[in-house]
Amino acid sequence: MQKQSNLEEDQLLHDFIKMKSVALMKHEKKNSARIGFSKENIENLRIGNRNLYLISTNIFESIINEILPIATNKFPERFGTGNAKDVISAIHEIHQWFDLERYIESLKTENFCYVLEIVDNRISEKILRIDLYRDIKPNSESKFDFVGGIFHCYKHFSFDGKPLSTSNEINDLKYPKELLHKIAEAFFIQKLTISEANTYVTEIEIDLEYNLRPVFYYEENTDVYFIKTAYKIPKDIKIKY
Repeated sequence: MQKQSNLEEDQLLHDFIKMKSVALMKHEKKNSARIGFSKENIENLRIGNRNLYLISTNIFESIINEILPIATNKFPERFGTGNAKDVISAIHEIHQWFDLERYIESLKTENFCYVLEIVDNRISEKILRIDLYRDIKPNSESKFDFVGGIFHCYKHFSFDGKPLSTSNEINDLKYPKELLHKIAEAFFIQKLTISEANTYVTEIEIDLEYNLRPVFYYEENTDVYFIKTAYKIPKDIKIKY
């Protein structure tokens, strides 16, 4: 069940995000940070009696909900190629803003979704940030990988039978944002298990045969979690650390 937040909740969310964004800006030595969000991009995801909030930048929301599905239909040959730049170029064809190289840089800079929880009219200290991607890096002389963020996760998923990122794996989502909803639910509802330094995993059911296994990076200086990846795994394979 989803609904819009109210004014009191909006202020709580705004103040908390401002604090975390400024802390991240200082830690990452950036010159600026995004601290303002449109009310239309604040989504309340209710799970039982839990209130989770997904707060997205305009560009993040537009790409996930509108531009990505159009791009996969219009330029299917640019998805599943093993090259992150092919994926971004398809999105850029729909959303022509800057030249392609500047566009690639702009999408990894302050275009993200924060996921928080309000408990008893207070923001939980636990916070997850889902970037479009944290970086792209070469995987060969001519191809690039997404590093972190939702586009690294999307390499394991598809929509309407078409890959959503660099891999050609076909694991259809009902809609692209469904993966964010499942990651958010797993992060707040399921137990996180440490797998290595500053890295945590968990699992949540995604269909009758498979669980979703998200992997998170914990940035201890600012107390913010980031999504590294998420993929399907058969239910009979358990986490062992």
